[in-house]
Amino acid sequence: MSAPNAAAPKLLDLIYDAALEPDLWRSVLTKIADATDSRGGVLFGQTSSQVYFDYNGRLCEDCNRAYKERHMDNPWNRAMAFRPVGQVVVSDSVVPIKALRQTLFFEDVLKPQDAPHNTMMVLAAKDGFQVAFNMCRSARQGPMDDAGVRFIEQLAPHMARSMHLAFRFYGYGALQRAEYAVLERLAMGVVLLDANRRVLYANAAARSQSRDGGPLRLRQAGISVASQPHAQRLGELVRRALLGVPAGTMALPQTTESNLLTLLVTPLRGGRSIERLADFGMRDAAVLVFIIDPANTHGLPDAWIKDAYGLTSAEAKVALAAGSGLPIPQVARQLGLSPNTVKTHLRKVFAKTATSRQAELTRLMASLAIVAE
Repeated sequence: MSAPNAAAPKLLDLIYDAALEPDLWRSVLTKIADATDSRGGVLFGQTSSQVYFDYNGRLCEDCNRAYKERHMDNPWNRAMAFRPVGQVVVSDSVVPIKALRQTLFFEDVLKPQDAPHNTMMVLAAKDGFQVAFNMCRSARQGPMDDAGVRFIEQLAPHMARSMHLAFRFYGYGALQRAEYAVLERLAMGVVLLDANRRVLYANAAARSQSRDGGPLRLRQAGISVASQPHAQRLGELVRRALLGVPAGTMALPQTTESNLLTLLVTPLRGGRSIERLADFGMRDAAVLVFIIDPANTHGLPDAWIKDAYGLTSAEAKVALAAGSGLPIPQVARQLGLSPNTVKTHLRKVFAKTATSRQAELTRLMASLAIVAE
């Protein structure tokens, strides 16, 4: 096959829209299947023993259930366990079809839907959790050819970037379910820029950083910062975002506080993403800037942390206390717990929030913080 380049821009828009509309992954997978003459595809978020989410593009749902219930330990998953993120792997190159046909995995999952050939890729991975992409082909279609592999390789960085953006947005999914106006109540600054770098929208937290000699310069003509070296860095991040380069970050000194602000600059593609962020009618938005103050964790309700990450009440209290930057002994005294109990809760919090140390948890709590009403 020859990669259908004419369809690529619309497909890329759909991939980035899926960051905020996860069910669109089903359409993404179906379109990739059509473009590569494949049966269909599936995208899993999973550990070695549990599937946390999955999106099925035209494959058999009964076979998918059999996979999740009985066959997560299978030759394909074992072959992909230590593959680097973004590497496209044709299943026949790592598991010979003759050996595959001798497994119960083949009999229960692959044979009933005539899908013995697979093109696989890890989109994201951390601490035993993987997001895995699979594009399956029938016995008649055979293994993916070189043109199909190249096409998926071209899509791979965009799919991975969309998934990482989805994880960031999921962190305040509870807020999105409440009301779009919540952007005004976020302690995290949010700025939308158009393709000409003009400011389309800045929430209250972002505007507060530009008042009274603050570190930001927000004007209709654009966003900048007081420090010239940092202004050059921000300008470069915005320029790269307009070219579609994955999200970039920078640290920005505050004028009166010792804490550094973190700026995350990321491209936006597709109308759905803008509509899901806020119903402001800004279809020209091209760049999204987050401004995160690590000291800003006041007013964050336990219930929203529990809802977003499935934490228990005790784990949520520990997450908020430890996420404010307090050392573990002080967290223990504040909550009336032993340091060992705090450490036990923290291990569970790290696993559920996909963080690995207290500094990462602090950044996450800052990104979720809400101005108290």
